Amino acid sequence: MTNSQKAKKYGKSAGSSKRAGATAAPAPRRGQHVHEMPNGALKAEPAKASSASIVVGAVLVIGLAIWAYYHSVVLPGFSERAAGGMGVPELQFGGFDQPYIAQFSQALGDTGLGDYTGVHATTGLFAPLLFALGLLLFFGLNTAKRAVKWLFWLVALAYALVFVLGNRALEAAVASPDDTALVSSASGLVFTRWALLAAVIVVALIVNIMVVRRKLNDFAQGKLPGQKPHD
Repeated sequence: MTNSQKAKKYGKSAGSSKRAGATAAPAPRRGQHVHEMPNGALKAEPAKASSASIVVGAVLVIGLAIWAYYHSVVLPGFSERAAGGMGVPELQFGGFDQPYIAQFSQALGDTGLGDYTGVHATTGLFAPLLFALGLLLFFGLNTAKRAVKWLFWLVALAYALVFVLGNRALEAAVASPDDTALVSSASGLVFTRWALLAAVIVVALIVNIMVVRRKLNDFAQGKLPGQKPHD
């Protein structure tokens, strides 16, 4: 039956149904390329930046808390329990000499030396590593210039490395207190550890100042989240 015959019998809509069905469906909308996006479309969302700051802050606080616990609770407690109250060598900020290590070794004895190694292998290992990890994340998040960021990272990494190597050197020196080379090496690493800690504190203060200045600048320009831009 022709279209004209169908139209007479069923109406005009029947004759045009075939043509309407043959009409091609519209092509799907093409995705937008990166170079076609308007300015600011790829800008980081404030919520994501805030989440990163929270994670970094949590890691830094945990690392700092373990560091403080190790130096203020674990080491003094070990000193009272295993060394008769004699201070541990790593708390001697300016280093120590051979008679001091010999006296400390005698106070520990064989059993105490094993416990001393155990302290270094647990809390004494986690404290510098977590503390340094928090510093790396904090410096990386809040330092814009790559060269400056790497310089700050090196300070944090050097502190963690010297801390761990210093613990190993202390164990060797306490085990062989008559070896002047071992004692001098351990003393030098302990002194370097505290010097690097001072450097870490200075760097952390610099980064905090940079953050405050950046926030004040963003506030002055109306760039803070929820703030209306100034005309």
